[in-house]
Amino acid sequence: MSEHWNADVVIVGGGPTGSYLGWKLAQAGSDVLILETLPLEKVGAHIEVIHLDQVRFDEFEIPHPLPPERMHLVPANKVWSVDKSGYFEVRYPFYVVNMPAFVQRLHGYARESGGRVVGGAQVKEVIMEDGYCRGVRGTFNQQPFEARARIVVDASGLISAVRTKLPNDFGVENCPVPAEQTFYCTLELRDEIPAGYPVDNNSYLGSPGYWNKSYGEGAVLGIIAPASVNNAWTALTQWRQATFGEPGKLVAKRAGCSPYRRSPNSYVGNGFIGVGDCVYQNKAFSGEGITSGFTACKIASEVMVKALKNGDVSREGLWEYNVRYFHGQGAKFAGVMMFLFPVNGLPNHEVDYLNRHNIIFCQDDYEYMNFNYELNLPAERWAAICEQLSTGIKEGMFSENSLQLMNALYQKACQVSAHYRAYPVNPSGIEAWSKVTREYWGY
Repeated sequence: MSEHWNADVVIVGGGPTGSYLGWKLAQAGSDVLILETLPLEKVGAHIEVIHLDQVRFDEFEIPHPLPPERMHLVPANKVWSVDKSGYFEVRYPFYVVNMPAFVQRLHGYARESGGRVVGGAQVKEVIMEDGYCRGVRGTFNQQPFEARARIVVDASGLISAVRTKLPNDFGVENCPVPAEQTFYCTLELRDEIPAGYPVDNNSYLGSPGYWNKSYGEGAVLGIIAPASVNNAWTALTQWRQATFGEPGKLVAKRAGCSPYRRSPNSYVGNGFIGVGDCVYQNKAFSGEGITSGFTACKIASEVMVKALKNGDVSREGLWEYNVRYFHGQGAKFAGVMMFLFPVNGLPNHEVDYLNRHNIIFCQDDYEYMNFNYELNLPAERWAAICEQLSTGIKEGMFSENSLQLMNALYQKACQVSAHYRAYPVNPSGIEAWSKVTREYWGY
């Protein structure tokens, strides 16, 4: 027999973002149904070991993790120079956490607050009526299901199970993320590591690879690479062999992916909201998306509760979510994305120069960016940086072309951040705003 569900809100995706949002909506009195494709105990197992900012647990009113979910509390991260001769510490504490256990804890909070969490429900199509997204259909335990709601939320991650099925004229971009704008993270979990190898958490300037803590005294060796998971595995193997050889015993391999693309120009439509990686809300400087997704969920839950109470779940009734997000975190991420990624791609000797002279790639910048989600580059500091780089050019340590590139990127990053902070306060201004946005990004 077919399964039929009704709710105030249907959330498609039972990972951290969807589960947190469902919990907060249920706490506020909404009837919430969370649908997850995987068996619930397997959610997060593809990555298994994650790192979560300690400071965000209080910010989002989540009880701090305890063992065995919590493996470690790491007080600082070591960032090594390009030649690995030295490092500085980024004092930004975070937890090393078992992701499936963390997600299951959020599921429990959602249930305790009155929400329903269902695993094994695969969404196949959206229900559109009178220009509104009214629900989703799919299969549950190999049988058809239909779930109807006043608001449908896509929290399904990069797959975007709802967003990519919306009509072309709905007002929400429905394209999948292109492979070249997808970052793949591949991980090796290793144990029985001999003495002499790194401990704690380590990242390396001039390389997308890292060595972090895992279970007990074990380590996670990972790398981030674009285009395909096979490309990322090849990059990880080459980097690990060149840097560490074959350290210890390989216990498991894990892989995940995240978008690296400008945000869709609107997260809302009639009866619809998108949150998390589905709408590219991951951190522009690291690719991580859980705690930055929580920022969006906190805004979305407040807007949705008000919209449900007012009986207006239209695009206009949900628009405040767009405005509040883009005026804040969205503007910050746009500026970082415009500037930092191309600068990371400078020749290694120039990245090393920036690091050794405390220009951008330095302790204060890393700490500021982790805490504040943006670059600390006011105009007066940028002027001083340009003077330093001019000296580097005269000494033959930096190139004129790279300085010109950085200066152009800086100006454009300031402009794009200001553009997002001027996001239109109602839908009537979105067409003109989107036209300028596409010109900034080139797509």
